[in-house]
Amino acid sequence: MEQRPLGNTGLMISPIGLGTVKLGRNRGVKYPGGEGFAIPSDEQVRELFRSAADLGVSLIDTAPAYGLSERRIGEIMHAQGWFGGRDRWVVCTKVGEEFDPEEARSTFVFTPEHVKMSVERSMRRLRVDVIDIVLVHSDGRDEWILRDSGAMDALREVQRRGLVRAIGMSTKTVDGGLSAVRRSEGACDVVMLTFNAKERAEGVVIDAARHRNVGVLVKKGLLSGHIAEVMGRMPPEIRAVTDDPIEASMRLVLGRQGVGAMVVGTSSSVHLTDNVRAAEAAMRV
Repeated sequence: MEQRPLGNTGLMISPIGLGTVKLGRNRGVKYPGGEGFAIPSDEQVRELFRSAADLGVSLIDTAPAYGLSERRIGEIMHAQGWFGGRDRWVVCTKVGEEFDPEEARSTFVFTPEHVKMSVERSMRRLRVDVIDIVLVHSDGRDEWILRDSGAMDALREVQRRGLVRAIGMSTKTVDGGLSAVRRSEGACDVVMLTFNAKERAEGVVIDAARHRNVGVLVKKGLLSGHIAEVMGRMPPEIRAVTDDPIEASMRLVLGRQGVGAMVVGTSSSVHLTDNVRAAEAAMRV
């Protein structure tokens, strides 16, 4: 895949990012089929990352809230020499959300102390000396987190220490996304937001981020796998080109100026290949 710049971070990323929640957690998820799916074996995870490397996928998205995901990425990728070296990958993780596998419930902590601890813990789990991107995993209180929690100040501190290259927030509201990219002092380097055929309100955040050269990562671009009703909501100019809902979604998201990448969660090499091929077809205009 082509590599494209992520805002002004200096990072180059693939237009498709590999989401890894399914590598470490099978409870409290919203994918089709419900909970309790089989967590992939180490060999399946190795094959997934081998395929990602072969396809030119360079962005990996994870989080402490994804159960064993960070630890499995670190162990398997380290053992495989990162399939061509650590430098070919951009790793994005998060702070703020913790997941209890016994209760299948998330809790949120945004104190500076917890943020610093979480970053250092992620570095140990991932077995890296620096994390490329760290985002605050919002619980919906975007503006309060940005303004009052101290989480962003803590991220800026670990960034100054050289532990993190780029910082930002995975937002849940339009106002929060706009605040994340518009803050005159200490604006986010990267914002992750929801944008798909059904939910397009955060397009204004993409536009604001583009004007300020803030990197944009899109989550839920395929409606977390629930794509049956996608085509009926697509703009007519996209429906005129394709009747494939995955390719149409790629055209909608990756064709939007300002978007760096769409993060797509999977544990299947076949699904990842299909997604990459659909993205390449969507960008071939």
